[in-house]
Amino acid sequence: MAWLARRTTTPALLALVTLGWFAAILAAGILCGDLLRLAERPDGSTSFDSSITSWMVAHRTGGLTTLARLLSAVGSQKILLPVAGVAALLLVGRRRLLLAGLVVAAWGGAILLYSLVKHFVHRPRPPAAIWLMKVTSTSFPSGHATQSLATFAALALVAAALAAGAGGAAKGLAFALAASIGWSRVYLGVHWTTDVIAGWLIGAAWITIVLWGSRMASVIERRRGDEGRVRR
Repeated sequence: MAWLARRTTTPALLALVTLGWFAAILAAGILCGDLLRLAERPDGSTSFDSSITSWMVAHRTGGLTTLARLLSAVGSQKILLPVAGVAALLLVGRRRLLLAGLVVAAWGGAILLYSLVKHFVHRPRPPAAIWLMKVTSTSFPSGHATQSLATFAALALVAAALAAGAGGAAKGLAFALAASIGWSRVYLGVHWTTDVIAGWLIGAAWITIVLWGSRMASVIERRRGDEGRVRR
């Protein structure tokens, strides 16, 4: 990262490097999905996945099911799209363009990453008999886990930048929400545990790159400002 930071001196180079990191995360996700097949049973599960799912199904209650449905909704695009959109518009209104870009890139990039990995991996979902909600597409990775971690982490970073005292609480809330949403997808029977873990890892890797890119954009902008003052 430090080596790249010293050599990333223009917006075009920054965009190219970020695209390279995106491709690296995508390739890693596809490779992990392919390697997972070596341990999978015909239904797509592993012994690890099957044991956790079986335990959760056996311990379902009305209250937990209601909570899981609520958390799953919070981690869906129906909620995250307007939340990310409103946050970005408010930041643009305050002329915090880098922070607005961070939110949009975190949310949009996470969706693109998990969608592409799903397209290449094709892992089957758990048996439909245990689903507590309707789902489409393939199972690996969990889109809810990926996009919720990336988006909520980005919003927490924005909160930390705007109000330093709120940073710790915002980050704690973000990761608690992401963890709870991941749990909900396994509880509802629509994802294997390894789908969720993969989603968290992809989301964490992507928000790390987006944060780095945001900081580098700020550095490049500052360098340009300094060069402009020197020329005057």
